[in-house]
Amino acid sequence: MRKEQIAMDLKLTPPEQAQGELAQIYGEIQKAFGGVPEGLQLFGVSPALLRSQWQNLGYFGQHPHLSANFLALLRYILSEEGNCQFCIGFNEALLLNAGFSKEAIAKARKQPAQGPLTDRENALLDYVLKAVHDPHSVGAKEVEQLRRLGWTDQDIFDAVVHGAQHQAIDTVFETFGVAPYLPS
Repeated sequence: MRKEQIAMDLKLTPPEQAQGELAQIYGEIQKAFGGVPEGLQLFGVSPALLRSQWQNLGYFGQHPHLSANFLALLRYILSEEGNCQFCIGFNEALLLNAGFSKEAIAKARKQPAQGPLTDRENALLDYVLKAVHDPHSVGAKEVEQLRRLGWTDQDIFDAVVHGAQHQAIDTVFETFGVAPYLPS
């Protein structure tokens, strides 16, 4: 069990003290979010990785087929499993603000294929969660079913990458003690 956490384990650079490339990236983040969440400040320990993560967020934020609600629910479920308090709070707030009830979100954790998204999104959500938990449990049959629902190979690949990368982010955030997200 993790030691009791009061503060971040690493020294973060607050936005007002950032310089150079870090200040530039923080400026972009502040423009988009109105601030720099602690999780992104953690990435600021390595400005090149922060830039990469920020570009990754931008790619998925503009994805032509994977909806913001699909991505938030995927991250929420994975974060609940990984007990990443920042990501649980952040993604739950996104889902609640999008109009989903706490009950619908909780049901999706237990039965992703019957979640509050469209049937086609629920099928992809279920596939991605299975793939991330046990890559050998999914195969060509499931991919073909997703194709029949209208998902492209790129959509399927992108969704699995997003889920797998998010699991890694949860691990990093919990390792270094990112504080739980508190909606303002």
